[in-house]
Amino acid sequence: MANLQHIAERIFRHVDAGHLVAGYASAMGFVLDRYDDDPDFHDWVERSPGSDVEKLLACMVKSAAWNDEEWLANYLSARIRGAA
Repeated sequence: MANLQHIAERIFRHVDAGHLVAGYASAMGFVLDRYDDDPDFHDWVERSPGSDVEKLLACMVKSAAWNDEEWLANYLSARIRGAA
């Protein structure tokens, strides 16, 4: 189970220190919003290890998709299909 608050605190701290690009803060904000608003995404986060959430953030930043709901839906769909 991912501890989203712990991940968020760490991401924001590293962005503030200049160790991560600002896209990580945008992606983390988007993830926090989706976690609150989307029950399916909330369930995925709760079932996933923290490393899966961190990988999601890295992929979002690499793809410049930090506010893209369609990208997130496709990513999660691919992850779920890959786990099946």
